[in-house]
Order: sequence, then C-alpha cells, then structure tokens
Amino acid sequence: MPKISVIMPCFNHARFLEDSIRGVICQTHKDIELIIIDDSSLDDSWEIVKHFAIQDLRIKTVRHGRNQGLSRCRNKGLQIASGEFIAFCDSDDIWETDKLQFQLALLQENQSYGLTYCDTMIINEDGAPTGQRFSDIFPVPKLPSGWMFSKLVRRNFINIQSVLITNECIHSLPYFDEQIDLVQDWWCWIQLSRNYRFLYSPELLARYRVHSRSTNLTRKYDYCVDRYKVFKRILRKYTDLPHYIKADLIFQMGAELCDIGKISVGRQLLWNAVGLSMTDLRAFSSFCRALRRLIMF
Repeated sequence: MPKISVIMPCFNHARFLEDSIRGVICQTHKDIELIIIDDSSLDDSWEIVKHFAIQDLRIKTVRHGRNQGLSRCRNKGLQIASGEFIAFCDSDDIWETDKLQFQLALLQENQSYGLTYCDTMIINEDGAPTGQRFSDIFPVPKLPSGWMFSKLVRRNFINIQSVLITNECIHSLPYFDEQIDLVQDWWCWIQLSRNYRFLYSPELLARYRVHSRSTNLTRKYDYCVDRYKVFKRILRKYTDLPHYIKADLIFQMGAELCDIGKISVGRQLLWNAVGLSMTDLRAFSSFCRALRRLIMF
C-alpha cells in the first residue's frame, strides 16, 4: 500500500498531544510516517514527542530553536515528507482510526482528483462532542466535489485536518505562504483548486477541538488581517475573475478592515464594492451587504 506522510505541527499542546499522536499511529493503514515539528514549545510537548518517537520508528521529529509559526512548521514537514500522499493533523485534534484507509481508497478509485476532504466532529477542551460538525459552521457548497476554485476564492470550508492530498498535487505549489500564518491552508487550497479537482465525503473522519487557547478565539485580530491578505493575493494573482466575484472579495476586504478599526480605508473598499457590483447583476448580494455596512457607520 502507498506510504502516507502525516505532518503535525505542535506548540504548547502537551495536554492534547498524546491523543493526537495515537490517533495517527493507530490508523488501520499502517504504512505511514508521522513528522512532528515542535515549534519551540514551553510546556512538556517535546518530552511527549521524544517518548513516542522512541517507541515508534515511523515518527520523525524536528524541534525549532525559536517559534516560527504554522506555515514554516508545515513547510518543514513537506521538505522531509517521502510519502506518495500527504496529510495534516494538528496537535490538538484527533483522527478516527480508519480515516487514512477510507480516504486513500477514495483517491485510488478516483484518480482524476488531487485532494479529498471530509467533515469533522467538533469537540470541546475535554474531548466531548459539542453536537456540531465543522460543516455546520463552514458549510460546504451544494456541489462540494469537482472544480472548487470559484467557491474557495470567496470563503474557506475545508478543515486542514480532514484532507488527504497526492504528493504531486501539494508539490505543485511553493508550499505554504510564510507571510500568512493563520489561514495559510485556505490560500493553499485556492491555488491547488485552480489546477486540481477536489473530492468531498460527508463522513466524520476526524475530531476538531475548540478550546480556550484555540487561535480562532485568541487571535481574532490576526485572523482578520490574514483573511485580508488572502483576498488581496487573490485579486492580484487571478485578474480574470468575473466582476461579481471581485465585488464580493472587495466587500469582504473592506469588512475585515472595518472590523479591526481601520474604518477609513475599509469604507473606501466598501464603496468600491458598491461601484463594481453595479456592473454585474450577479453581484446584487455584495451590493446589498456593502451598502448595509456603510449605513452602519
């Protein structure tokens, strides 16, 4: 069976790390390598990593001398990875034991796809299900498989814990953008979806943990900044986008800036979105949303 490389960044997740590691090394698909990159953790994470690495020779370890962020950790893992397929599991999340076997079969049966992704169960700090799925918060499109580029440029609905990617697909990119720390996976999916088809399955094959130190709760300002960066990159790189999509992206850029207090520049972008929306009937929703935000101030 093909070898799968699993990349696991870790920073101060000693409390959750053992469950995350066991979720990977106990997969029913055994031909794996688990690459753990400890990003200069200050807790007991590195001791836990070393303990497991001694017991399981499939585990490869890297420790950064200083904190370098998620993008660099994942890029370091990609440089080391030797598998025919690539997967990612963060050190506070958990996989179901048949995740890799199930997704590998999907990609082998559907070889025209470069990436498969699935739904995930949301769990709390103690590992108990919250009753929500990832798709409840970030709904997948009505047609969640196929060419996803036009959907992904407007929003992200793919949980990085849920993907399995062919080596050829992921290495067609210059890896993760190290100038985008918190939503670097979204920018990666956008670029990959331009040239590769994605395959979705609704099965709950992983558990996504939300806890008091989750970055989406503790770094809301940084998330707004990074989303703004992604929208800006999209508009610069993909100049052939139709006006209704450009209007939506410009609206979202303006909204992100307003949310972090940059009202003047944000309002200008909202007006730009209004103007561009008037050139394409398909942009009516962007037109309404931009006007609504402008009226709020």
